[in-house]
Amino acid sequence: METNKDYSSDRIELRSEKVRNIIGTIPTALVRWGFAITIIILVILMLVVFLVPYPYGAGETIFQHLFFSQKGI
Repeated sequence: METNKDYSSDRIELRSEKVRNIIGTIPTALVRWGFAITIIILVILMLVVFLVPYPYGAGETIFQHLFFSQKGI
C-alpha cells in the first residue's frame, strides 16, 4: 500500500479546458438583469421615501420628516 501519493494540480486535471472556460466566465445576461433589478428596487424605494406621506406627521413626506423635522431635537 502506497502512502506517499502526489495530489498536485500538475498531475491531476479534473476538468477539461472547455469546462474551465465555461465555469470561469460570468453570464452577461445574469449580470445585466441583476444590475437592472437592483437599480429598479432602489428607484422604487427612493420614490416611496420622497412621495409617501409620513403617517404621524403634519402632511410631510418621509424624507421631509427624516431630514427637516425639528421635533425631538
